[in-house]
Amino acid sequence: MSGWEYGLCDCTSDCRVCCISYLWPALQVMQQRATVDGRECEVTDCLITALCFPCAICMTRGAIRDKHGIEGSAFMDCLLTCYCTLCVIHQNTMQLKSKGEKPAGIFMS
Repeated sequence: MSGWEYGLCDCTSDCRVCCISYLWPALQVMQQRATVDGRECEVTDCLITALCFPCAICMTRGAIRDKHGIEGSAFMDCLLTCYCTLCVIHQNTMQLKSKGEKPAGIFMS
């Protein structure tokens, strides 16, 4: 088991990702979910994110942890999502980006 590549409050590590995470958090979460699953964004991603935004973030964070072998728990994912939502979204994106994935779709070059 390992840890996150970037800290929860490490928002200045990539200002572009930070701005996207703060301006369009729902789009960021939809793209993260699709990236973790190795596919393009689908209508179901939009529906899940629209119907229960915190649930979508928690599920995505758990999937990222599982995929990258990161220590943690669903309880901690939910707790962090409730109190540090935008920082969690940014950290998720940076984790995927650090592994060579493009979790922000068209926003990533």
